[in-house]
Amino acid sequence: MREQPWRRFVLIFTIANNLLRLHYFDRSGLIISRPVDILKNPVRLLEVLNTLTLAHTNNLGYDPTMHMCDPACKGSHADLRENAIGWIENHDKSHLSIMSTSDGTEFALKDCWVAEDKKNHEVTVLKMVEGIPNVVKLVAHWDVLYDGEPDCTYRIRASHGVCTSGFIRRFHRRLLLTPCGEPLVLYSSKLELLRAFHDFVSAHSLMLASHVLHGDLSPNNFIIHDGQGYFIDFDHARIIVEGAVSAPSEGTGTRPYMSIRLLREGIAKGATIQHTASDDLESLFFIFVEFATTFDGPRGFMKDEGRRPLWVDKFETSGADPWLAKQAYVLAPPNDSSLMEKTTSFFAPFSQIIQEWRHLILGAASNPSDPPPLTALLNKWISQLSKLPVDAPTEIMVPMASSSRLGHPPHDDVRSSAGARRSMRIQQRVS
Repeated sequence: MREQPWRRFVLIFTIANNLLRLHYFDRSGLIISRPVDILKNPVRLLEVLNTLTLAHTNNLGYDPTMHMCDPACKGSHADLRENAIGWIENHDKSHLSIMSTSDGTEFALKDCWVAEDKKNHEVTVLKMVEGIPNVVKLVAHWDVLYDGEPDCTYRIRASHGVCTSGFIRRFHRRLLLTPCGEPLVLYSSKLELLRAFHDFVSAHSLMLASHVLHGDLSPNNFIIHDGQGYFIDFDHARIIVEGAVSAPSEGTGTRPYMSIRLLREGIAKGATIQHTASDDLESLFFIFVEFATTFDGPRGFMKDEGRRPLWVDKFETSGADPWLAKQAYVLAPPNDSSLMEKTTSFFAPFSQIIQEWRHLILGAASNPSDPPPLTALLNKWISQLSKLPVDAPTEIMVPMASSSRLGHPPHDDVRSSAGARRSMRIQQRVS
Protein backbone atom coordinates (compact mmCIF):
# COMPACT_ATOMS: atom_id res chain seq x y z
CA MET A 1 0.00 0.00 0.00
CA ARG A 2 2.88 2.40 0.69
CA GLU A 3 4.30 1.81 -2.79
CA GLN A 4 0.95 2.16 -4.56
CA PRO A 5 -0.68 5.45 -3.52
CA TRP A 6 -3.06 5.11 -6.47
CA ARG A 7 -4.79 2.16 -4.78
CA ARG A 8 -7.72 2.47 -2.35
CA PHE A 9 -7.42 -1.23 -1.58
CA VAL A 10 -5.63 -4.26 -2.99
CA LEU A 11 -7.03 -7.74 -3.70
CA ILE A 12 -4.67 -10.69 -3.89
CA PHE A 13 -5.69 -14.30 -4.48
CA THR A 14 -3.44 -17.18 -3.49
CA ILE A 15 -3.63 -20.91 -4.08
CA ALA A 16 -1.72 -23.24 -1.77
CA ASN A 17 -2.35 -26.97 -1.44
CA ASN A 18 -5.42 -26.52 -3.70
CA LEU A 19 -6.90 -23.99 -1.26
CA LEU A 20 -7.93 -20.59 -2.65
CA ARG A 21 -7.80 -17.56 -0.38
CA LEU A 22 -8.53 -13.87 -0.86
CA HIS A 23 -6.19 -11.38 0.84
CA TYR A 24 -7.83 -7.97 1.19
CA PHE A 25 -5.60 -4.99 2.10
CA ASP A 26 -6.70 -1.44 2.83
CA ARG A 27 -5.40 1.45 4.94
CA SER A 28 -6.94 -0.06 8.06
CA GLY A 29 -5.26 -3.45 7.76
CA LEU A 30 -5.54 -6.94 6.26
CA ILE A 31 -8.35 -9.50 6.09
CA ILE A 32 -7.85 -13.07 4.82
CA SER A 33 -10.86 -15.10 3.72
CA ARG A 34 -11.67 -18.66 4.67
CA PRO A 35 -10.08 -21.15 2.24
CA VAL A 36 -12.00 -22.65 -0.67
CA ASP A 37 -11.01 -26.06 -2.09
CA ILE A 38 -10.71 -25.45 -5.84
CA LEU A 39 -11.01 -29.17 -6.63
CA LYS A 40 -14.40 -29.29 -4.94
CA ASN A 41 -15.42 -25.81 -6.16
CA PRO A 42 -13.86 -25.29 -9.62
CA VAL A 43 -16.56 -22.76 -10.55
CA ARG A 44 -15.37 -20.48 -7.74
CA LEU A 45 -11.89 -20.44 -9.29
CA LEU A 46 -13.36 -19.42 -12.66
CA GLU A 47 -15.32 -16.64 -10.95
CA VAL A 48 -12.13 -15.34 -9.40
CA LEU A 49 -10.33 -15.34 -12.76
CA ASN A 50 -13.26 -13.53 -14.38
CA THR A 51 -13.26 -10.93 -11.62
CA LEU A 52 -9.57 -10.20 -12.00
CA THR A 53 -9.68 -9.95 -15.80
CA LEU A 54 -13.08 -8.35 -16.47
CA ALA A 55 -13.90 -6.15 -13.47
CA HIS A 56 -13.63 -2.36 -13.74
CA THR A 57 -10.41 -1.02 -12.25
CA ASN A 58 -12.41 0.92 -9.64
CA ASN A 59 -13.70 -2.41 -8.31
CA LEU A 60 -10.13 -3.69 -8.09
CA GLY A 61 -9.10 -0.83 -5.83
CA TYR A 62 -7.67 1.74 -8.26
CA ASP A 63 -8.28 5.33 -7.21
CA PRO A 64 -10.20 7.18 -9.96
CA THR A 65 -8.89 10.53 -8.65
CA MET A 66 -5.29 9.56 -9.44
CA HIS A 67 -3.70 8.31 -12.65
CA MET A 68 -0.16 7.07 -13.26
CA CYS A 69 0.83 7.01 -16.92
CA ASP A 70 1.99 3.86 -18.66
CA PRO A 71 3.92 3.77 -21.97
CA ALA A 72 0.65 3.65 -23.93
CA CYS A 73 -0.77 6.92 -22.57
CA LYS A 74 2.31 8.92 -21.56
CA GLY A 75 2.31 12.25 -23.37
CA SER A 76 -1.29 11.93 -24.56
CA HIS A 77 -2.89 14.10 -21.86
CA ALA A 78 -3.31 17.61 -23.23
CA ASP A 79 -4.09 19.17 -19.85
CA LEU A 80 -0.84 18.06 -18.17
CA ARG A 81 2.58 19.62 -17.96
CA GLU A 82 5.37 18.36 -20.22
CA ASN A 83 7.14 15.31 -18.74
CA ALA A 84 4.28 14.61 -16.35
CA ILE A 85 4.14 10.99 -15.22
CA GLY A 86 0.47 11.17 -14.23
CA TRP A 87 -2.22 13.34 -12.72
CA ILE A 88 -4.11 13.79 -9.50
CA GLU A 89 -7.55 15.36 -9.11
CA ASN A 90 -7.55 18.73 -7.34
CA HIS A 91 -10.30 19.80 -4.95
CA ASP A 92 -11.90 21.80 -7.78
CA LYS A 93 -11.85 18.76 -10.14
CA SER A 94 -8.95 20.14 -12.22
CA HIS A 95 -5.90 17.95 -12.79
CA LEU A 96 -2.55 18.50 -11.06
CA SER A 97 0.46 17.13 -12.92
CA ILE A 98 2.59 14.58 -11.07
CA MET A 99 6.16 15.37 -12.05
CA SER A 100 9.39 13.42 -11.99
CA THR A 101 11.43 16.57 -12.68
CA SER A 102 10.15 20.00 -13.55
CA ASP A 103 10.78 23.75 -13.48
CA GLY A 104 8.71 26.58 -12.13
CA THR A 105 6.51 26.64 -9.05
CA GLU A 106 6.35 23.23 -7.44
CA PHE A 107 4.17 21.82 -4.70
CA ALA A 108 4.37 18.68 -2.62
CA LEU A 109 1.13 16.75 -2.46
CA LYS A 110 0.71 14.60 0.62
CA ASP A 111 -1.67 11.72 0.00
CA CYS A 112 -2.66 10.10 3.29
CA TRP A 113 -5.21 7.92 5.04
CA VAL A 114 -5.90 9.45 8.44
CA ALA A 115 -7.55 7.92 11.50
CA GLU A 116 -10.95 9.46 12.16
CA ASP A 117 -9.92 11.07 15.47
CA LYS A 118 -6.90 12.70 13.75
CA LYS A 119 -8.63 13.69 10.54
CA ASN A 120 -8.00 17.44 10.89
CA HIS A 121 -5.06 17.36 13.29
CA GLU A 122 -2.25 18.10 10.85
CA VAL A 123 -4.24 20.88 9.16
CA THR A 124 -4.88 22.48 12.57
CA VAL A 125 -1.18 22.32 13.46
CA LEU A 126 -0.04 23.70 10.09
CA LYS A 127 -2.37 26.65 10.51
CA MET A 128 -0.93 27.27 14.00
CA VAL A 129 2.63 27.43 12.63
CA GLU A 130 1.74 29.33 9.45
CA GLY A 131 4.29 32.05 8.68
CA ILE A 132 7.13 30.47 10.64
CA PRO A 133 10.26 30.24 8.44
CA ASN A 134 11.58 26.76 7.67
CA VAL A 135 8.20 25.08 8.10
CA VAL A 136 6.25 23.88 5.06
CA LYS A 137 3.20 25.98 4.23
CA LEU A 138 -0.26 24.52 3.75
CA VAL A 139 -1.68 25.68 0.39
CA ALA A 140 -4.88 23.59 0.29
CA HIS A 141 -6.43 20.48 1.80
CA TRP A 142 -9.45 18.36 0.94
CA ASP A 143 -11.21 15.05 1.42
CA VAL A 144 -10.89 12.69 -1.52
CA LEU A 145 -14.36 11.83 -2.80
CA TYR A 146 -15.48 8.50 -4.21
CA ASP A 147 -18.95 8.39 -5.80
CA GLY A 148 -19.55 11.84 -4.32
CA GLU A 149 -18.85 10.78 -0.72
CA PRO A 150 -15.70 11.12 1.42
CA ASP A 151 -13.48 8.12 0.72
CA CYS A 152 -12.83 6.01 3.83
CA THR A 153 -12.01 2.43 4.70
CA TYR A 154 -15.43 1.99 6.33
CA ARG A 155 -17.20 2.67 3.01
CA ILE A 156 -14.73 0.48 1.11
CA ARG A 157 -15.26 -2.46 3.44
CA ALA A 158 -19.02 -2.04 3.74
CA SER A 159 -19.41 -1.94 -0.05
CA HIS A 160 -17.52 -5.23 -0.34
CA GLY A 161 -19.23 -6.97 2.54
CA VAL A 162 -16.10 -7.34 4.64
CA CYS A 163 -15.54 -6.69 8.33
CA THR A 164 -16.29 -3.12 9.44
CA SER A 165 -15.99 -3.57 13.21
CA GLY A 166 -13.00 -3.57 15.52
CA PHE A 167 -10.72 -1.48 13.29
CA ILE A 168 -9.59 2.12 12.97
CA ARG A 169 -11.66 3.94 10.37
CA ARG A 170 -9.37 5.95 8.07
CA PHE A 171 -10.28 8.82 5.77
CA HIS A 172 -8.53 9.61 2.48
CA ARG A 173 -7.10 13.16 2.67
CA ARG A 174 -4.83 15.27 0.48
CA LEU A 175 -2.69 18.23 1.52
CA LEU A 176 -1.01 20.60 -0.93
CA LEU A 177 2.22 21.98 0.55
CA THR A 178 5.06 24.27 -0.40
CA PRO A 179 8.00 24.24 -0.86
CA CYS A 180 8.74 20.93 -2.53
CA GLY A 181 12.26 19.97 -1.45
CA GLU A 182 14.56 16.98 -1.31
CA PRO A 183 15.12 14.59 1.60
CA LEU A 184 17.57 15.85 4.21
CA VAL A 185 19.99 13.09 3.28
CA LEU A 186 20.56 14.78 -0.10
CA TYR A 187 22.54 17.64 1.50
CA SER A 188 25.11 19.07 -0.92
CA SER A 189 27.85 19.84 1.62
CA LYS A 190 28.79 19.81 5.29
CA LEU A 191 27.99 23.51 5.51
CA GLU A 192 24.53 23.09 3.96
CA LEU A 193 23.74 20.28 6.40
CA LEU A 194 24.89 22.33 9.39
CA ARG A 195 22.87 25.33 8.23
CA ALA A 196 19.83 23.08 7.85
CA PHE A 197 20.16 21.99 11.49
CA HIS A 198 20.43 25.64 12.47
CA ASP A 199 17.17 26.23 10.57
CA PHE A 200 15.53 23.35 12.44
CA VAL A 201 16.58 24.73 15.83
CA SER A 202 15.34 28.23 14.96
CA ALA A 203 12.01 26.95 13.61
CA HIS A 204 11.62 24.66 16.63
CA SER A 205 11.88 27.66 18.96
CA LEU A 206 9.29 29.63 16.98
CA MET A 207 6.93 26.65 16.83
CA LEU A 208 7.25 26.32 20.60
CA ALA A 209 6.16 29.95 20.92
CA SER A 210 3.08 28.97 18.87
CA HIS A 211 2.40 26.09 21.31
CA VAL A 212 3.46 23.31 18.92
CA LEU A 213 5.95 20.48 19.47
CA HIS A 214 6.74 18.36 16.41
CA GLY A 215 7.08 15.27 18.58
CA ASP A 216 8.40 12.80 15.97
CA LEU A 217 11.79 13.92 14.69
CA SER A 218 13.52 11.56 12.28
CA PRO A 219 15.48 12.05 9.02
CA ASN A 220 12.26 11.42 7.06
CA ASN A 221 10.55 14.45 8.59
CA PHE A 222 12.88 17.11 7.14
CA ILE A 223 13.59 18.40 3.65
CA ILE A 224 16.13 20.77 2.08
CA HIS A 225 14.97 23.40 -0.42
CA ASP A 226 17.29 26.03 -1.92
CA GLY A 227 19.87 25.35 0.79
CA GLN A 228 17.41 25.72 3.68
CA GLY A 229 16.01 23.08 6.02
CA TYR A 230 12.25 22.65 6.52
CA PHE A 231 10.07 20.73 8.96
CA ILE A 232 7.46 18.48 7.34
CA ASP A 233 4.94 15.83 8.49
CA PHE A 234 3.05 17.07 11.53
CA ASP A 235 0.91 13.95 11.92
CA HIS A 236 2.11 13.39 15.49
CA ALA A 237 2.71 16.99 16.55
CA ARG A 238 1.67 17.90 20.08
CA ILE A 239 -0.26 21.05 20.95
CA ILE A 240 0.90 22.61 24.22
CA VAL A 241 -1.79 24.24 26.31
CA GLU A 242 -1.36 27.86 27.40
CA GLY A 243 1.06 28.19 30.31
CA ALA A 244 2.53 24.67 29.94
CA VAL A 245 6.04 23.72 28.79
CA SER A 246 5.27 20.15 27.71
CA ALA A 247 2.54 17.98 26.23
CA PRO A 248 1.35 14.51 27.24
CA SER A 249 2.69 11.64 25.13
CA GLU A 250 2.23 7.87 25.10
CA GLY A 251 5.95 7.36 24.54
CA THR A 252 5.57 6.90 20.78
CA GLY A 253 7.94 8.07 18.08
CA THR A 254 10.72 6.83 15.80
CA ARG A 255 12.66 4.99 18.46
CA PRO A 256 16.28 5.29 17.30
CA TYR A 257 15.89 9.07 17.52
CA MET A 258 13.76 9.40 20.65
CA SER A 259 15.32 11.01 23.73
CA ILE A 260 16.81 8.86 26.45
CA ARG A 261 14.20 10.03 28.94
CA LEU A 262 11.25 9.26 26.66
CA LEU A 263 12.60 5.78 25.94
CA ARG A 264 13.29 5.07 29.60
CA GLU A 265 10.01 6.39 31.00
CA GLY A 266 7.78 5.37 28.10
CA ILE A 267 8.99 1.79 27.72
CA ALA A 268 5.92 0.55 29.59
CA LYS A 269 3.22 0.55 26.92
CA GLY A 270 0.33 2.80 27.77
CA ALA A 271 2.36 4.99 30.11
CA THR A 272 1.66 8.69 29.60
CA ILE A 273 4.67 10.97 29.98
CA GLN A 274 5.38 14.62 29.30
CA HIS A 275 7.08 15.42 25.99
CA THR A 276 9.26 18.54 26.25
CA ALA A 277 11.16 20.82 23.87
CA SER A 278 14.41 19.30 25.14
CA ASP A 279 13.23 15.87 23.97
CA ASP A 280 12.85 17.18 20.40
CA LEU A 281 16.25 18.90 20.47
CA GLU A 282 17.86 15.71 21.77
CA SER A 283 16.30 13.88 18.81
CA LEU A 284 17.94 16.43 16.52
CA PHE A 285 21.27 15.59 18.14
CA PHE A 286 20.81 11.87 17.45
CA ILE A 287 20.00 12.58 13.78
CA PHE A 288 23.04 14.86 13.50
CA VAL A 289 25.31 12.19 15.02
CA GLU A 290 23.86 9.50 12.75
CA PHE A 291 24.67 11.51 9.62
CA ALA A 292 28.20 12.32 10.84
CA THR A 293 28.96 8.69 11.69
CA THR A 294 27.32 7.09 8.63
CA PHE A 295 28.01 9.09 5.47
CA ASP A 296 31.33 9.70 3.73
CA GLY A 297 30.37 12.56 1.44
CA PRO A 298 27.58 14.76 0.08
CA ARG A 299 24.17 13.38 -0.86
CA GLY A 300 24.35 10.41 1.47
CA PHE A 301 27.43 8.90 -0.16
CA MET A 302 28.76 5.81 1.64
CA LYS A 303 32.06 4.03 0.96
CA ASP A 304 30.91 1.00 2.94
CA GLU A 305 27.39 0.05 1.89
CA GLY A 306 27.28 -2.46 4.74
CA ARG A 307 27.84 0.11 7.48
CA ARG A 308 25.06 0.10 10.03
CA PRO A 309 23.78 3.52 11.20
CA LEU A 310 24.83 3.95 14.82
CA TRP A 311 21.49 4.38 16.58
CA VAL A 312 19.65 1.87 14.42
CA ASP A 313 22.32 -0.72 15.19
CA LYS A 314 22.23 0.04 18.92
CA PHE A 315 18.43 0.02 18.93
CA GLU A 316 18.21 -3.40 17.30
CA THR A 317 20.76 -4.96 19.67
CA SER A 318 19.65 -3.30 22.90
CA GLY A 319 16.81 -5.67 23.74
CA ALA A 320 14.30 -4.42 26.30
CA ASP A 321 16.38 -1.39 27.33
CA PRO A 322 16.88 0.68 24.14
CA TRP A 323 18.07 3.76 26.04
CA LEU A 324 21.12 2.15 27.64
CA ALA A 325 23.43 2.40 24.60
CA LYS A 326 22.50 6.04 24.06
CA GLN A 327 22.95 6.80 27.72
CA ALA A 328 26.45 5.27 27.70
CA TYR A 329 27.51 7.60 24.87
CA VAL A 330 25.57 10.78 25.57
CA LEU A 331 25.53 10.97 29.36
CA ALA A 332 29.14 9.86 29.73
CA PRO A 333 31.54 12.18 31.68
CA PRO A 334 32.27 15.49 29.89
CA ASN A 335 35.79 14.42 28.88
CA ASP A 336 34.59 11.19 27.19
CA SER A 337 35.29 11.33 23.43
CA SER A 338 33.59 8.11 22.26
CA LEU A 339 31.14 9.82 19.91
CA MET A 340 33.77 12.22 18.57
CA GLU A 341 35.90 9.27 17.48
CA LYS A 342 33.04 7.66 15.50
CA THR A 343 32.67 10.38 12.85
CA THR A 344 33.65 9.49 9.29
CA SER A 345 36.69 11.22 7.78
CA PHE A 346 34.37 13.44 5.71
CA PHE A 347 32.57 14.65 8.82
CA ALA A 348 35.68 14.94 11.01
CA PRO A 349 35.06 18.73 11.42
CA PHE A 350 31.78 17.83 13.14
CA SER A 351 33.44 15.88 15.95
CA GLN A 352 33.93 18.92 18.17
CA ILE A 353 30.38 20.14 17.42
CA ILE A 354 29.09 16.75 18.59
CA GLN A 355 31.07 17.02 21.82
CA GLU A 356 29.88 20.54 22.60
CA TRP A 357 26.29 19.63 21.75
CA ARG A 358 26.58 16.59 24.03
CA HIS A 359 27.72 18.87 26.86
CA LEU A 360 24.55 20.93 26.37
CA ILE A 361 22.45 17.75 26.67
CA LEU A 362 24.30 16.86 29.86
CA GLY A 363 23.36 20.25 31.25
CA ALA A 364 19.74 19.92 30.13
CA ALA A 365 19.42 16.42 31.66
CA SER A 366 18.94 17.98 35.08
CA ASN A 367 16.21 20.34 33.79
CA PRO A 368 14.38 18.86 30.76
CA SER A 369 11.91 21.77 30.63
CA ASP A 370 14.74 24.20 29.77
CA PRO A 371 15.89 23.76 26.11
CA PRO A 372 19.68 23.95 25.62
CA PRO A 373 21.09 27.10 23.90
CA LEU A 374 21.82 25.46 20.56
CA THR A 375 21.53 28.45 18.25
CA ALA A 376 24.71 30.12 19.51
CA LEU A 377 26.65 26.85 19.22
CA LEU A 378 25.56 26.22 15.61
CA ASN A 379 26.16 29.86 14.64
CA LYS A 380 29.73 29.61 15.88
CA TRP A 381 30.44 26.47 13.86
CA ILE A 382 28.70 27.76 10.74
CA SER A 383 31.03 30.76 10.88
CA GLN A 384 34.06 28.48 11.22
CA LEU A 385 33.00 26.06 8.47
CA SER A 386 32.32 28.97 6.11
CA LYS A 387 36.05 29.71 6.14
CA LEU A 388 37.02 26.18 5.06
CA PRO A 389 37.35 25.06 1.40
CA VAL A 390 34.15 23.94 -0.31
CA ASP A 391 33.63 20.16 -0.17
CA ALA A 392 35.40 18.47 -3.07
CA PRO A 393 33.19 16.31 -5.32
CA THR A 394 33.15 12.65 -4.32
CA GLU A 395 34.48 10.27 -6.95
CA ILE A 396 31.48 7.96 -6.77
CA MET A 397 28.23 9.70 -5.96
CA VAL A 398 25.30 7.54 -4.90
CA PRO A 399 22.22 9.79 -4.65
CA MET A 400 19.35 8.56 -2.53
CA ALA A 401 15.66 8.74 -3.29
CA SER A 402 14.77 8.99 0.40
CA SER A 403 16.28 8.73 3.85
CA SER A 404 15.15 5.13 4.16
CA ARG A 405 18.77 4.16 3.60
CA LEU A 406 19.34 4.93 7.27
CA GLY A 407 17.28 1.83 7.89
CA HIS A 408 15.35 3.01 10.91
CA PRO A 409 12.25 1.04 11.98
CA PRO A 410 8.84 2.61 11.43
CA HIS A 411 7.15 5.02 13.79
CA ASP A 412 6.44 3.14 17.03
CA ASP A 413 2.71 3.75 17.17
CA VAL A 414 0.51 0.79 16.30
CA ARG A 415 -2.47 3.08 15.92
CA SER A 416 -0.87 4.89 12.99
CA SER A 417 1.23 2.18 11.36
CA ALA A 418 -1.42 1.28 8.79
CA GLY A 419 -1.91 4.85 7.64
CA ALA A 420 0.31 5.07 4.61
CA ARG A 421 1.57 8.48 3.50
CA ARG A 422 3.00 9.57 0.21
CA SER A 423 4.37 12.92 -0.93
CA MET A 424 4.61 13.81 -4.61
CA ARG A 425 6.12 16.61 -6.67
CA ILE A 426 3.27 18.20 -8.58
CA GLN A 427 2.79 21.28 -10.72
CA GLN A 428 -0.21 23.19 -11.94
CA ARG A 429 -0.56 23.68 -15.69
CA VAL A 430 0.45 27.13 -16.88
CA SER A 431 -1.80 28.38 -19.67
